[in-house]
Amino acid sequence: MHGLVLDIHRFAIHDGPGIRTLVLMKGCPLRCLWCSTPESQATHPEIMYFDLYCKKCGRCLQACLLGAISLSTSDRVVLNRKICTQCGQCVEECSNNALRIAGSFMTAAQLLAEVQKDQTFYRRSQGGITVGGGEPTAQSQFVTAFLRMCKEKFLQTALETCAYTKWENLEQILPYVDLLYVDIKHMDAVAHKRITGVSNRVILHNVEKAARFCKIIIRLPTVPGLNDTEENIRATALFAGRLKGLQRLELLPYHQFGVPKYRRLGRRYKLDGLHPPGEEHMESCLQIAESCGINVRIGG
Repeated sequence: MHGLVLDIHRFAIHDGPGIRTLVLMKGCPLRCLWCSTPESQATHPEIMYFDLYCKKCGRCLQACLLGAISLSTSDRVVLNRKICTQCGQCVEECSNNALRIAGSFMTAAQLLAEVQKDQTFYRRSQGGITVGGGEPTAQSQFVTAFLRMCKEKFLQTALETCAYTKWENLEQILPYVDLLYVDIKHMDAVAHKRITGVSNRVILHNVEKAARFCKIIIRLPTVPGLNDTEENIRATALFAGRLKGLQRLELLPYHQFGVPKYRRLGRRYKLDGLHPPGEEHMESCLQIAESCGINVRIGG
């Protein structure tokens, strides 16, 4: 069995207790307007173009047998993604690392061998493995096999999910998860669909069931003008407070770190010009959530 892994981040400190290795899986059913990892959405490898590293040498054009690469009038490499097969020939020919493939296939055993390289840090910090994405439940069989192997090695595990999946997919993973992170983007089903592309009904149902199996942390990406109203903050906090295994609610301030990635993928960022919320606004959101009687923090 192979899984499509987007990336492996070592020495992660915001995705669970202690020092962790964060494994990002590729593929996600949501299309959040503010998504900071657009390269994680598609269920296949994708070529990203980093124009700052490009020397306009033309070797990638010659390497592409399908003619999917051209130069714009400003000498910028342009990929015709409708005919590109992601074969990677252009990436191999690029000596400046301007073209890179996002996503690679690995077996669960290969992935385990990679994360075990950091095992010393786990022991010293009481850290472990966190699997996120993308959406890891989109590759539920692979993630289950990998986390089961992690538990056999006595590694602490965490899962980051949007919970938009069939319950069976999440249920098979949970026995091998010590800590569950779930993003809830909006409590209103109509608003949730408007900003993510899907309703939240399946998500809320899965969260209520999953909280009976393990410790859970609810995260609310706080995006100005989209989900940061007092009504939604309060509704999210009240929902979280009813969960059996709740540890806390985390308010994650919107940021712009992922904006350049859209250009690298040949896409348009739909929230261009939106600024992160100020500290005063986040403190106000914190007080609203805390008034519901639960443990809340700003950030992960």
